[in-house]
Amino acid sequence: MKPVKEARRASFFRRHPVLQRTLIIAGTLLALLLTALVIADNAIKNPDQAAAFREWMERAKYGWLLWRLAIYGGLTWGFVKILRAPGFRSQYRQPLIRIAAVSVIFVVVCELVLLSGPGAS
Repeated sequence: MKPVKEARRASFFRRHPVLQRTLIIAGTLLALLLTALVIADNAIKNPDQAAAFREWMERAKYGWLLWRLAIYGGLTWGFVKILRAPGFRSQYRQPLIRIAAVSVIFVVVCELVLLSGPGAS
């Protein structure tokens, strides 16, 4: 005769998925905040290195533009793949196109600000 196994109780986070998701998001935001504070602290303590980094970023702005354009191209490719997916429902098409249009406007405004902001030539 085989011994009967007891039913194991689900873990705390499996019983409270909203709490788990909230803690993950809060932890991620806290890690980003601490990283930003460390970077700001280093920039205040070493202004020469911060100025050199800023100058390098300004010199390489067209390289960064190409990088961003590559990312935008990848996002566009993914968007088109989603629209053409076999199981994509037509009821989601209009909201997705609206989201894409707002995103394109946001990207254009951000790029115009970056290209015409302080330090732009």
